[in-house]
Amino acid sequence: MTYQFITSDQGDDGIVLVTINDPRAKNAVNWEMNQEMIREFDRIEKDPKARVMIITGSGRIFCSGGNIKRMTAEGKSLEPPDPTLREELYPQEADIRRVVTGLRRMSKPAIAAVNGPAIGSGIGIAAGCDVRIASSASRFGWVFVRRGIVPDDASLALMPQIIGYAKAYEWGVTGRTIDAQGALKIGFVSEVVEPDQLISHCRTLALEIIENCPPLTVQAFKLSLAESMYQDLDTAVRFTERAQRVVRASADHAEALKAYAEKRKPTWKGI
Repeated sequence: MTYQFITSDQGDDGIVLVTINDPRAKNAVNWEMNQEMIREFDRIEKDPKARVMIITGSGRIFCSGGNIKRMTAEGKSLEPPDPTLREELYPQEADIRRVVTGLRRMSKPAIAAVNGPAIGSGIGIAAGCDVRIASSASRFGWVFVRRGIVPDDASLALMPQIIGYAKAYEWGVTGRTIDAQGALKIGFVSEVVEPDQLISHCRTLALEIIENCPPLTVQAFKLSLAESMYQDLDTAVRFTERAQRVVRASADHAEALKAYAEKRKPTWKGI
């Protein structure tokens, strides 16, 4: 599929590299770009050959957030043009909010390879991913309050899960920009690597998941973990038990046990 503001490269190994690609606008999000990301995430979710997604930015910037020039010209933050009735009634399904919640809700693993500045909704896109790995050249600006608005891209809901309430509050209410080591210190990213090693490092992690874990189990694990955060204990445990029944009946579960007994690497079929 061809896009205007993103690129997507899927290899035979099952790794999909999605790149935010509007360098002239510093990879700032726009309505069309958000629709492209939504479509690509949906495609990855439905493609059994797509195993792990890595998202990064083109050039030296991950994502600079919203288009400040347009906001300044219009005197307000940007919203999608002509929202549908569904978007009016379910705003979490509109525009950048659907991008960020879509990353969290998709069953395939999503790794953010933060190659440079992640500002505003660039933070939201990274927060929606399951793992965040940063280049030492990256920096992180959760700057919404400095623009007179709150983070409405879903990052406000996700951030306390990632770094805890107190750190999320202090970062958000000051609107500070922190460097890669600062993001590592508060727990927003799990690793910091040199810029020329970032994508290869993320690919190594993706391959570890692909080679060692059955596809269905990886998906069931992510969905179960999400349920454990959003539901009460009994509901989450019931969901996990149902997930366990599904994966326990899979051919890959039998293959995992057989490969372990025979002391060899398993061959996954995805069923």
